[in-house]
Amino acid sequence: MRKTRFHLLVLVLFAVTCASHAEPYVYPSVHLHDLPGALQEAYRHEKPNLGEIGRCVVSYDSSMDQEKMIFTCSIYVKMSAVAERKAMERCEQMKEQRHIKGPCKVIQE
Repeated sequence: MRKTRFHLLVLVLFAVTCASHAEPYVYPSVHLHDLPGALQEAYRHEKPNLGEIGRCVVSYDSSMDQEKMIFTCSIYVKMSAVAERKAMERCEQMKEQRHIKGPCKVIQE
């Protein structure tokens, strides 16, 4: 019985150690300067609200047709990883509704 508990404790400690050193999921990103002008302008307009944690995500099929562009941000969260995840989820939903094929990407400055 003691041996089983010891092995269980070792296994739990190993799992916790591995989880704490795991790489966080990294979403695809795009540099601000590589975006179409309309998306750059939308980001510049929203930037004052982002703070340190907020993140914005885009997807687009056309650099001219705003109906084929998605811009969404998450700002009222406690962690930047949560902001990215929520904005990516919203982008994916919007992409499906608008039939946009381009991937959702996090904007990087």
